[in-house]
Amino acid sequence: MERDISVFTLFGGIRPMARAIGENPSTVAAWKRVGRIPAEKQPHVLEVGQALGLPITAEHVVFPLGRPNAAAPVEITAQPIAVACDRTPITQRKDIQ
Repeated sequence: MERDISVFTLFGGIRPMARAIGENPSTVAAWKRVGRIPAEKQPHVLEVGQALGLPITAEHVVFPLGRPNAAAPVEITAQPIAVACDRTPITQRKDIQ
């Protein structure tokens, strides 16, 4: 699957896709915004797309905006987080005996 061809493009856009699969356009737009189709909806989207003769595969519904490039390096840097607590534990309070 090419990176620039999304499942939304294959259906012709958000509204045509929503109409074809029987969902609200706002729901399909939310899927596009978050970059994923809920797992319980994926089989239906695949079935409808194939029934319409679209060149859609399971990969299209699992990665609706295209598969992330696995070769691209991912930089994860751990940032130390300072934790401050101004409350003295009960066992260390001098006023409690």
